[in-house]
Amino acid sequence: MKILMMGLGSIGQRHVRNIRRVLGDKAEILAYRTRGSRICFTDKLEIREGVDLESEYSIKSYTDMDEALEAKPDAVFITNITSRHIECALKAAEAGCHIFMEKPLGDSLDGTEELQRLVKEKDLVFFMGFQNRYHPCIKKVKETLDKGDLGRVVYGECEFSERLTTMHRYEDYRGTYMARKDMGGGPVFNLLMHDLDIIRYLFGTPARVSSLLSKVSDLEIDVEEAANGIFEWEGDKAFSFAVHTDFIQYPPVHRFKIVGEAGRIEADLNAACVKIYRGDEAVREEGFPAFQRNDMFSEELKDFMDCINGKRDKLIGFEAGLEALKMAVAMKRSAGSSIVVQ
Repeated sequence: MKILMMGLGSIGQRHVRNIRRVLGDKAEILAYRTRGSRICFTDKLEIREGVDLESEYSIKSYTDMDEALEAKPDAVFITNITSRHIECALKAAEAGCHIFMEKPLGDSLDGTEELQRLVKEKDLVFFMGFQNRYHPCIKKVKETLDKGDLGRVVYGECEFSERLTTMHRYEDYRGTYMARKDMGGGPVFNLLMHDLDIIRYLFGTPARVSSLLSKVSDLEIDVEEAANGIFEWEGDKAFSFAVHTDFIQYPPVHRFKIVGEAGRIEADLNAACVKIYRGDEAVREEGFPAFQRNDMFSEELKDFMDCINGKRDKLIGFEAGLEALKMAVAMKRSAGSSIVVQ
């Protein structure tokens, strides 16, 4: 299989390592690159001193996207800056390549209709990189909800926060795509997007959102530093879900709490631990000590390959990316409206 990487930063390299682990020499890896950095990372984002990235993984690189696509890759991994995701995906789809798209789908809805049309017209596999669906805590939350152990859900909340200055210790945070509006930065697109997908995965698309974006620290960025939102559902499933994200907190926080009439479940994704409370019953606690973060990426890669081989039931597809993006865009648009409290 011939695989083209569009971007070889930290997440692109993680996928390359997993491609070599899963497919070995059966994969021919190409890369479209604009910066050309030769730094090679480990799974823990440590720099491998003296190791050349392209030599280590036998990667053939191109500086021109059209030239790279002329090599006729079977699949394209889009792992570059957020603001270029749709542009690159459109080119890949036009060339008839299956697509693995790192979150988010984009930083606006521009071009999404055309991309959706091409993917359907050419019968392409389009797989969204929402790896947190593979987290054992999320699997446990979904299992608990599906069994009805919590009763009717009445409220939920989640928080995904991490200090921007320590996310990529090997580079100046001010130059990263996460810090820049023109590159699709900010914690809503780069952290919370994962949780927006999980919320929709568990409960479907909400009806309304209200939100607040804020800049409260001395970070030198031109995007929000923190965001709070409340999503609401209507009808028989009427309830609300509060979300929070920021680029300020350290150590990182990633947690979910879902409250039902019969109990609640709390999931700490960083600690890989779930607690279930039901009335006066003893707290049920389940940990996943064997869990490694890279497990999620390996699982999604295997599912992407299975989808290419015809097992479409494993697909986390275009719709998932589009609906999560719509939630994020709506959250951004709803910010700024305020009511005076007297």
